[in-house]
Amino acid sequence: MFNIIETSCPYNNWVITARKLCADPDRYHCLIDEFSRPGWICTDPIWVEADKCPVFNTAANQLNYGPCAGDNCPTSLYRSSLYHLYEGCRTTVLEITTYSKPPNVSPTSEAKEHVSTSRLALALGLIVGILAICIIAVVVAVTYYRRRKKRKGSYQEDPEEKKEMLTLDDDRALARTKRAFQTGKFVVLKGIQGAGKTFLAKRFREEWIKQNADVKWICEPKHISDISQGTGYCILEDLFYELQLEKEVLEIRNMVDQLYEGVVLNGNKKILLTVTSLIMDRHPSLFVKHHYQNLIDLDHLCTEDLKEILEFHMEQNSIVRVGEDYRNDKRSTTQMSEDCFERATAITDYGILKGRGIGKPASIALACKLIGQNKFNEEFGRWIKSPVSWLISDLNSLLNDKKQKRSIIALTMVAFEPEELSPDNINSDLLNKFMKLENCNFNRNSLIAALKELRTYLEEKDGHFTFQVPVVRKRCELLVNMNLTNHGNPLVVSEEIVITAELEITVVVEEL
Repeated sequence: MFNIIETSCPYNNWVITARKLCADPDRYHCLIDEFSRPGWICTDPIWVEADKCPVFNTAANQLNYGPCAGDNCPTSLYRSSLYHLYEGCRTTVLEITTYSKPPNVSPTSEAKEHVSTSRLALALGLIVGILAICIIAVVVAVTYYRRRKKRKGSYQEDPEEKKEMLTLDDDRALARTKRAFQTGKFVVLKGIQGAGKTFLAKRFREEWIKQNADVKWICEPKHISDISQGTGYCILEDLFYELQLEKEVLEIRNMVDQLYEGVVLNGNKKILLTVTSLIMDRHPSLFVKHHYQNLIDLDHLCTEDLKEILEFHMEQNSIVRVGEDYRNDKRSTTQMSEDCFERATAITDYGILKGRGIGKPASIALACKLIGQNKFNEEFGRWIKSPVSWLISDLNSLLNDKKQKRSIIALTMVAFEPEELSPDNINSDLLNKFMKLENCNFNRNSLIAALKELRTYLEEKDGHFTFQVPVVRKRCELLVNMNLTNHGNPLVVSEEIVITAELEITVVVEEL
């Protein structure tokens, strides 16, 4: 039912009011009806076109939309429950709920006589009323003050909403993803390999963990059924890969849909799903349901995104821009030229990205980690232009160096581990097979020592090892399988590996 209100909508306390009035805050709407009366209702949101604002039709008992009359109107398709983020739509409600004072009317003689005869009674009544109001106000103020001290926060203004309003025009991927979670509880990160999907997902995981939220990280379909209802977040990472058959994609998508229905529609969890662009572009009919449309395309990053990514990896690898003061830094410091900096942060066309084989974030990360200090500015541009060939060349140099057998086995062990490698989950059978193939022998302590030495490719956190740049894992696994297959000892022989290996060789040949 549409509830008519006498005041304007609670724009400064929207989330608090939504949680108070609606069981599902995402269904809360405060807007005008077809008679320009402000009111609120809990109903499913609809998609609203650009330059339009939602309106509730009381006759049809449904949401519609009409033209936006104010400034700063919506510029793209959006959900009706988020109209309050746009000033143009808020202006319409504010103008209607703001009224002018009635004109002055001269009192009649009868009115004057009535006022004169009842003046004394009115004065006494006012005095008594004012005293009563003062007493009540004091009691209410004291009670409110005591209750407020017991609470953790204030209800004057929701700081989360203030932050959301400030980031409305922020085009960075992090801000866009946060706004997407305002629209729905299911968000998709789409991008080619190395587009930054895993990097962004990890940022959200760290942020949610700091908020003491329950966060599940799932990277294998078999673990999807382990997710139960409740509050918290679920990150579905790398469930789809480039060469899956359509029936395999459909099977995993159905598992994701069941999870969405079980823990989102019938629960209170939020899901962040990463999907490679190739899968969504190749099988668009499999991703037409509305929750897959709440999507962030990481193949189209803004300059601020690329600058943030570049500066992060520069700091991680002791790289500074030419002209910056680094004399107090005791580490060996590499200087990046302005030309290289501008080239790295320039927005790149999607067609060029597909030709490179991996996304620009991964290209930047690899260039900062693998290029030597003496030739950094000389080779940086070529790295950014053709990262796959450079990466495969660098990995082959390590894998073909017979003096680095222990390092080769250590890197391969991490590549074939689905998540992270730690001393507690080392696959002894796989380790023994690699040592037999390489004709060497060492214990687990030596393996851990070798992992610590591979800082170029790996990162260690609390004794767990994983690739700093996830795309390296797939390239490393492919090269190892190719080498083993060529020597008659295939570790994983499948059509997928063979086809992928052939594609990698084709990409490298084309780049060279």
